[in-house]
Order: sequence, then C-alpha cells, then structure tokens
Amino acid sequence: MENNFKKMSPCPVCKNSGAGLWTQKNSFELYKCNECNAIFVGGTHDVFKIYSEDYFSGARAGFGYVDYDHDKTPMIKTFNYFLKVIEKFAPMKGRLLDVGAASGFFLKIAEKRGWNVTGVEISDYAASKARERGFRVITGKIEDLRNCGERYSVITMWDVIEHMADPDSALVVAAELLETGGIIAINTPDSGNLVAKALGKNWHLLIPPEHLVIFNQKNLAEMLRKRGFEVLLIDKKGKTFTVQYVFKILANWRRGLVLNNLAKFFATNFIGKIFLPINLRDNFFIVARKI
Repeated sequence: MENNFKKMSPCPVCKNSGAGLWTQKNSFELYKCNECNAIFVGGTHDVFKIYSEDYFSGARAGFGYVDYDHDKTPMIKTFNYFLKVIEKFAPMKGRLLDVGAASGFFLKIAEKRGWNVTGVEISDYAASKARERGFRVITGKIEDLRNCGERYSVITMWDVIEHMADPDSALVVAAELLETGGIIAINTPDSGNLVAKALGKNWHLLIPPEHLVIFNQKNLAEMLRKRGFEVLLIDKKGKTFTVQYVFKILANWRRGLVLNNLAKFFATNFIGKIFLPINLRDNFFIVARKI
C-alpha cells in the first residue's frame, strides 16, 4: 500500500510531520514516515491496560506469553551474549537498570554475572512477581524515574522500545539516568530487514497494539545520536524459542483453526518445550555510549 500523505501523523522517531497512512492491521492504523521510514501506530494508547496478568500468563487475549518465564528460558544464552558484549564497554559491572524488566528473568542473569541490578516495569503484575523474587523493580515507565536521584552504568531495553508510544522521551530520560560514559543497549525489530520488506503488512513483528513503533538501524542510531549518545556497535543476533511459543506466534500471525489447535496442543505437550534457534535477521542489537 502506498503512503497516503493526505492523512498525516507526526513521526515519534524523527518528529517529521510527513508521515502518511501506510496500512491497517488488527483494526489499527499504521503510518510510515516519509523521512526516516519509521512505522508506527497512530493515535494514543493506554499501554498500562495491555500488560495485565494475561499478557504474561495465558495470552488468552491473543498476544503475550503462555508462560513468560518458561518462554524466556531459551533466551538465557542470548542474554549472556548481550551482557558479554556490554561488559567489553563497561567492564566494571556497576549499576544496571533493565527497562521492561517483567518478572526479573534478565535481572537474575545479570546479577549472577556481578551486576547491581534494578528494573522498571509497566506491568504491576510482572513487577510484583520480580519483587517476590527479591529484585528491586519499580512499577511504571522509565520517565517515572526522572527525579529519582540515581545514576546507572548501563541501561538495557530488550524488546521493549517498540512497545513505547514515545520512545524519544524514554531515551531523553535514559541519558539523564546514565553516568557520563554509561552504556545503553537495545534489541528491537528491524523494519529495514529483507524479511520485513518482503512480507510488508504481513510481517509477523507488526503486531499492534503491542508494537507501537518499529525502527530500522539508521533511524534508531540517529535518534540516539540526537540524545547525546555515540553508537558503538550494531549487530544481529538470533534468538531461541520454545516450540510452544513459536506456534503461539504463528497462530496469532496467521489466524486459523489448524494453527490455533496446534498452538494449544504444544502448550500442553512435551514437544512444546523443545528449543528452536531462529535467526531471520529481522531484529538488531545496538549499543551506544553517553558522551
């Protein structure tokens, strides 16, 4: 679908006003910026409403996780890889803030590697689970930490910045919370990838109202530079998922009775617990330093 620039919406990435209606999906309007090519959902959104208990345990609303901690277990190796890269730039292992900390799955891995960890999580349900496990996780958005008086060596955002209605505001606050020379590390979908371009509106990572803003490598790097960061590394790292999670995603992506039944089957079958390494190269990992 070509951009319809008669219907405009400001771009949350580059602030350009020339973003036209691109397509519709899940009853949401998706816009594409004619300047930086960011794809985003138009309108305003109550992001707190989406991330209920069902998002992390059940996914009966059609998005989220059947069991967050179980679905994330195959990601241990990837998270350790991310931390290994970060530690090249921040070897002292100081204070780390994980944005979108959920139930503390990543915090546990980082703590084991010697980091002093804190999390912020928009879901009170998930944050309370993390607190039950002994982690300091604040319920809210990163903007709620603006005047907390604390500073961090590293801020991580794993598959979370695309869920933010105003990612620029989050990066402004991240820069305020980081020490000079501090590191921010982000993993997010890449709309510039060949798979994304080939599938268009059928790309499986276009999933409003979960994903509100989809970046490419160039526009996120430029956004970071504007907020006082020096980009150090851009990489692509595959992920590992359970069979159960893969079929849940497929069922949500290509809705149909067969896939829905398979997703339900694998949710209760031992085969669903098998790990599958997948790398479509449609996510990217970016590391930047506060100047």
